[in-house]
Amino acid sequence: MFTDSARSLRPTRRQLLIGAGTAAGAAALGASTGSVPAAAAPGRTGIDWPRGQVLPHFAAPAVLDLVDLTDASDADQLLVASLQGLVNRTRPRSATLRPADEGGLTWLRTAGLRYRTIGSPAELLRRYRSVVHGVVVTDPDLPATRNVATTLAGLHDAIIVSPDQLDSLSDLPVVADLRGRFADEIAAYTWAVDTLWPHTEHRILVGLDPENTLCDLRDYAVATRALTLWIHADVPESRAIGDRVMSDMAPGTAFLGWWPAGVGGESDGTELTSRHGVIVLAADHSQNLTVYGGASAPVSAGQRSLPAPPLANRVYVTFSMTEGDNLQYNQHKMRQLWDDPGRGTVPLNWSTNPLLIDAAPVFLSHYQRTATRNDYLMAGPSGAGYAYPSPWPDDTLGAFTGMTARYMRRTGMDAAVILNRIDGDDVPLSDAEAARYLRDVRPLGLFKDWTTRTELSVLHRDTPQAVSYLTSSVAEAQEAIAASAAGWSGDAPLFLSIGILSWNLNPTDVGTIAASLADPYTVVRGDQFFHLARRALQLPGH
Repeated sequence: MFTDSARSLRPTRRQLLIGAGTAAGAAALGASTGSVPAAAAPGRTGIDWPRGQVLPHFAAPAVLDLVDLTDASDADQLLVASLQGLVNRTRPRSATLRPADEGGLTWLRTAGLRYRTIGSPAELLRRYRSVVHGVVVTDPDLPATRNVATTLAGLHDAIIVSPDQLDSLSDLPVVADLRGRFADEIAAYTWAVDTLWPHTEHRILVGLDPENTLCDLRDYAVATRALTLWIHADVPESRAIGDRVMSDMAPGTAFLGWWPAGVGGESDGTELTSRHGVIVLAADHSQNLTVYGGASAPVSAGQRSLPAPPLANRVYVTFSMTEGDNLQYNQHKMRQLWDDPGRGTVPLNWSTNPLLIDAAPVFLSHYQRTATRNDYLMAGPSGAGYAYPSPWPDDTLGAFTGMTARYMRRTGMDAAVILNRIDGDDVPLSDAEAARYLRDVRPLGLFKDWTTRTELSVLHRDTPQAVSYLTSSVAEAQEAIAASAAGWSGDAPLFLSIGILSWNLNPTDVGTIAASLADPYTVVRGDQFFHLARRALQLPGH
């Protein structure tokens, strides 16, 4: 049973985490490390997390036991997620199936992974009973205990169970019973930080909605022995917990998951992490990352070139799909959009995350290998992970820009989208921030913000920067282009950057928009756009 003594739940030395474990022990990620393989070496077991690598690589997957959780109860979903984390920590042998934008089996087949169907969570537990050392019991009256249980499960090699499941699991010792232990979620998370945070992996922090058992990242949290919280950045007591934890994390380390309160939570939460030098990876619905983090796939340091046309006095339009920082988008919605039959008919920029080379190289490899000459991959906001440069501490911004430079070069990306917000408002990069970005990353050009206008400017005297007009329908995009080109004299080239909201529009829609543009419009890829802009602005080549 759970006792009042916090010491009774502290992990033993045997249960301590992978790697350094503390901010002091975690290497600053700005150091150069050379190339890192995009997949696990055959025959290796365990988790590989060398210095300078943002996320770990798992071992190469074996034949996977696939459990369909489409109709599973909340309790079974939590049990399977925690069990999957324990099993896959050594070698990925378990995967889950749920409905997904791209189809539940699509990525397993793309990766060429072998699997066999397991009939039930109980059968999966029977197969892997030997890796389970106990159970952690959640409190049905306090959803936050699901996150506390996730942390405990990772540290104690335990599975998460509900009180109703205890009788059927009587052969397993109770590591912790969280029923009635905490008055509210603040008390639960404060206890977790006081008691468990010193023993968890400090290179990542996980944020999951405890009321959503479909959060597929829970296996990843268990496997990596990460602290799991749910931080309300606009609630002082909750924000203070986030401040306390993130102050122990090294610059360039990662927060995986998401925030409460939708878009508002996004801005508040990402500003909070940025102020501590921590990047955000939206991943709460990323599925089977403990499998794809070990699946072998080649990732190229370049992409297919498409020379820019001769510069003329025309209106050059470039279209960019949004959401590229988002790991779960990279897995789900982006694959659905990528498979749209209209892709490749017109030039289109795809923001995506260079950290996929760590998290799931098979995703990035697929997009690279199947790209047409009209597809251009670039880094999503704001490089290697989602961050706002201005709130980021000046003395450690180089950890982020240096990391961004390394990951973009390794993945063949030479342009990026930058979002930069303070108190929810878009703000320009300061001269010092721009200089740091350009000196380290050396981008061909930058797309800045998704907003209600488009404008081309010169950043730090040598790099084109395009503010992007965000649109969410065919009609809105057509109107935005017409309004932005109104009054153009024709005496010089005009450059228009149009953001395409990925949740609302697809490549076929972009083709429809492009087809409605007659002379003097020319639709170009992002790299063509920036090469032409450099010529028009008489900037140095790249």
